[in-house]
Amino acid sequence: MKILHCLAQLPTRTGSGVYYRNLISEMKKQKAWEQAGIFGLNSNHTASWLVLDQVYPVHFETEDLPFPIAGMSDEMPYNSTVYHQMSDEMIQKWKAAFREQLKKAKEEFNPDLIICHHLWMLCALVLESFPDVPVIGISHGTDLRQAKQNPSMAKEHVGSLAGLKKVLSLSESDVNDLQSLFDLQEDQVVVTGGAYDPSVFYPCQSRSIMGSKLPIRIIYAGKITDSKGVFELVEAYSRVRKVYPELTLDLVGRESQETIDRINQLSGHDPSIHLFDVESQDVLASHMRRSDLFAFASYYEGLGLIALEALASGLHLVSNRLPGLCEQLGEELGSDPVITWVDLPELKNLDEITEEARPDYVERLTEALLQQVEYIYMKGKDVQFPYEKIEEHSWRGLAGKITELIEKIS
Repeated sequence: MKILHCLAQLPTRTGSGVYYRNLISEMKKQKAWEQAGIFGLNSNHTASWLVLDQVYPVHFETEDLPFPIAGMSDEMPYNSTVYHQMSDEMIQKWKAAFREQLKKAKEEFNPDLIICHHLWMLCALVLESFPDVPVIGISHGTDLRQAKQNPSMAKEHVGSLAGLKKVLSLSESDVNDLQSLFDLQEDQVVVTGGAYDPSVFYPCQSRSIMGSKLPIRIIYAGKITDSKGVFELVEAYSRVRKVYPELTLDLVGRESQETIDRINQLSGHDPSIHLFDVESQDVLASHMRRSDLFAFASYYEGLGLIALEALASGLHLVSNRLPGLCEQLGEELGSDPVITWVDLPELKNLDEITEEARPDYVERLTEALLQQVEYIYMKGKDVQFPYEKIEEHSWRGLAGKITELIEKIS
């Protein structure tokens, strides 16, 4: 069996990039299949960690492709181009670059099955280039957002994806949208959820803060943008710190001077707030193991895998009640006292909080943070952390589901 994995982005740093890399790695452990990959690289990127038999990278920021990787989100944790801001010339160059690598993979690798991440422009090119090869599409939620916000682009450059053999969905709540936006039938869509890598995200048992005033370390990791609720989180944290002044907050992501200035203004230049980025999941996981509470104020996620990774690292969780994440965790794990949910505010454009909803939302987020901080101080190491339930969502289980599906198709 020869499997070709396709992704138009960097195979790391984002949820879909991590999914791409980990699926390849876990499939290699479970099956003696040959695997090749198409993916994007900016001029300062490499992907030597991928365990692929053959690679077909598309190099951006070059003479032929003189702009950064186009991101499924408008803001990415690396230099990127916004899809709906691309000119016709840029789109044609983008398509030509990926068509060239698809053609090369067809001639040299000749796959028996293709897995394509995101139901977007690359997926349409894959179906065009491999009309006789079964293709599995993986939706990461951001493709739905792109299609809803840019319907003319979706119509012209994506169109019908009815030729896909199967589509893997992160959430049951996405199924209807997948069918209507991409011309799919109900029996084409399989809900698989997401997964975390237990070799990277695992707990540290050394910190004990019960009955002490050791600073509880709160952490957020992801994009430092409005759609992730980061600035509301800073405001809520500042309120909580008036009650517990020993707290700290790490914001891990790609910051800009504008975001630094906004955070400083909101927090009054609070020295307990630290902004920095990390280069790998391993480094992020290390920071998580030195933390106590993950705060996830994002307004829209296909899944919110980072919250699952935080739980696997032994962190308590305060999160917006995101449909995909709630479904992924399930009722039993989702109702564990180490998790506090915050009801989503009124939104516009899928992931923008309305100004009218902001005060009440910040108050709810403040109360949720206070609840978990107090629970951590009260219980400390006596918390019966739900590791067995968390481990059910590891990559081994998800890759097993996907390999079973591949075997049925082939």
